[in-house]
Amino acid sequence: MKQNLRPAYYDVPELTPEEQKLPLARFFRDYPMPRPNPLQQQLLDAGPIDPADAVPAENWLDILQPTGYRKIEFGYCMMPDGSGYYAEYYLSPTTIRPGMRPWYMKWMNHKSKSMVPGQGNLRYKLWMHLDHWDHAFVNGVDGSDGVWAKGSLDLGKSKVYEEEISHSVDLREFGLTEEREKELKAAGCNWMAGYEDVPGGHHLVLRLNRPCPFGGMETIAHEWIGYYAKDGKIIRDENTPCSEEYLKNVLTHNTVEHAYTQIFLPPLWEAYHDQPEDAD
Repeated sequence: MKQNLRPAYYDVPELTPEEQKLPLARFFRDYPMPRPNPLQQQLLDAGPIDPADAVPAENWLDILQPTGYRKIEFGYCMMPDGSGYYAEYYLSPTTIRPGMRPWYMKWMNHKSKSMVPGQGNLRYKLWMHLDHWDHAFVNGVDGSDGVWAKGSLDLGKSKVYEEEISHSVDLREFGLTEEREKELKAAGCNWMAGYEDVPGGHHLVLRLNRPCPFGGMETIAHEWIGYYAKDGKIIRDENTPCSEEYLKNVLTHNTVEHAYTQIFLPPLWEAYHDQPEDAD
């Protein structure tokens, strides 16, 4: 009996006629966007994890370990207090060289000279064709005042784009000691911590990048829906909306965009990293 097989790639939205004329459009044509790999999809479809295996928001610094793994490094669940949680794990091969990802995260905040106003940001759309629309530094220069984004997180189902602003935080204000920071950096680790202002509430985020025993780098990322960090404190925001469906969608969205980064980023970097900031 023939089984119904899951397609390997997504059907993605078409670019506008103006976008199709830009040189950047070749990356949309030449690099299809894969769905989650079979193991990731199996975990996503298995449903929520046991909340007892989640990392509580107040213990978020426990994630900063140079080696070792928790029982759960990929999964999602609602927490007893009504907040949401997910953990994501992914690998970056050696083709993703140091500096590539920071370059892209800065580069996509600037539109090229021929992008049409009102059609979003093609550089940001490339990262996740189904959901991304626009992205920019709040102050137009750097991320010191936050980074603004407009998009969705449901794999293109709703096509309703909402706005959020991401803020970076210094973990030294939240208990990370100078000694511990030196130990982590000596082990090849780096991290990103912050919170997001989203419609109706806040999200708390911590991502750890470290050398992987199997080669390349591994990322261990956690997010707490309904929390944020400010003035050295982790604060619960009970107004933040969340559901199991939302968490599964967000984890799927992130799984897809981070896997896709490994595909398009090396050739994108080669083509654009030494070009003017507004190059098409």
